[in-house]
Amino acid sequence: MNHIIMNKILKMRKKTVSNLTILLFLCIIIMTACKGKDRSTEYEDLTAHNTWMLSVMQDKYLWGDRLTEQTYKAYFYTSTKFFSTLVTLADNDSWSYCLVDSAVTDPHARGNFDHLNSYGIDFTVVTDPTKATSRSLARVTYIVENSPASKAGLSRNTFISSIDDTKVTSSNATNYLVNGSSHEIVFHHLDTLDTGEYVWTDTVYAALPASQKVVEPAFPVVTIIDGESSKIAYLMSTRLVPYPDESTSSGTEFQDDMDAKMKDIIAEKPDELILDLRLCNYGTIEMACRLASYIVPTASKDDVFAKTIWNSRYSSNNTTYTYDKSLPSLELSRVYIIIGNQTQGAAEWLVRGLIQTLGSENVILVGDDSKGQNVMTQFVAAGYGHKLYPAVCYVTDATGTTSYDALTETHNINENSTNYWLEMKDFGNPEEQVFAYTLSIISNE
Repeated sequence: MNHIIMNKILKMRKKTVSNLTILLFLCIIIMTACKGKDRSTEYEDLTAHNTWMLSVMQDKYLWGDRLTEQTYKAYFYTSTKFFSTLVTLADNDSWSYCLVDSAVTDPHARGNFDHLNSYGIDFTVVTDPTKATSRSLARVTYIVENSPASKAGLSRNTFISSIDDTKVTSSNATNYLVNGSSHEIVFHHLDTLDTGEYVWTDTVYAALPASQKVVEPAFPVVTIIDGESSKIAYLMSTRLVPYPDESTSSGTEFQDDMDAKMKDIIAEKPDELILDLRLCNYGTIEMACRLASYIVPTASKDDVFAKTIWNSRYSSNNTTYTYDKSLPSLELSRVYIIIGNQTQGAAEWLVRGLIQTLGSENVILVGDDSKGQNVMTQFVAAGYGHKLYPAVCYVTDATGTTSYDALTETHNINENSTNYWLEMKDFGNPEEQVFAYTLSIISNE
């Protein structure tokens, strides 16, 4: 009996040892599986694009000192999203931007006009001014010469009523008139009856060619008006850059054009100058200073035009810009400048420099408030399929003030107002509503 009992006990012990062995083996497998392989390099690969971006921005960005380590999750964002989280750490920075290499993106698009791919027009959507219907129409407010829109016969103040047999709406105008393939369009011109009622004078059927890269002149219009008692010069600028292609770093095509036009104006010896900057939405401080040097009296050319203030790591880049004494001058003590809600950057720096030199009472602003850009953006690095254009320095006037608001007009006029249905003439036409209003101010003064 005892022999039988002992055998049973021995069998039970062997079974327990066997179970323990199996359990231990399973534990080893589970622990090995949990440990897995080293994934640190995988994490680095997934976050390298944003680690790189943070490093560049901490160094180059005007407010780089504010950029600390981001949350763990943020490093897995797309580059554009990560960039936006960085610039939100700086107060009111709406100027810095990040571009995807493969994307055809115009950072200086203006309204519905895109330099890189467009029909060459800007427009607003309005309700039928004749009030015969409640339909919407796309009112052309800007057009570039030799663009697809120009070839279709469009001009300022033409009204597009349909696109490919579809009536214009706010949404399809934006979808079909910014860029894309060719379209069949219908447009009209507006006039008034003797009773004052608005009527359409025609219905034009036209082919709008496909969108393309549009080379917009930087100084598209210059004209001289012989007034009753004074000679008035008018110059329009859409951008203050020395050359059209931002992908290169050399060339003076636009600068040469400006120089030639300003020297022609100086030869006319005008009594007044109207500088139209309502569409001027970007440029360089050097071009702004150069244009100002043609305007201010020679006696004022020792004055400071503007200053740049960089972050502490690049304080050696801080620059004081003075007027160019080698350039001839209009010798004017007063200037009239047309501005608008698309006026920003170099155009604003130009105006602020002139105000500091000539006095605010002698820089008469006509139109609408500007944007209020107080910083310069610059290409600083490319990597991981993106290009970074952060704010790198403040741009100030001679006083060194870094905090300022938009320019406020002395005389307000809104060219898109329904008070001016017929007065949206070509730029430089003395009957164009804003130009005509400025001429009346000069006449009254």
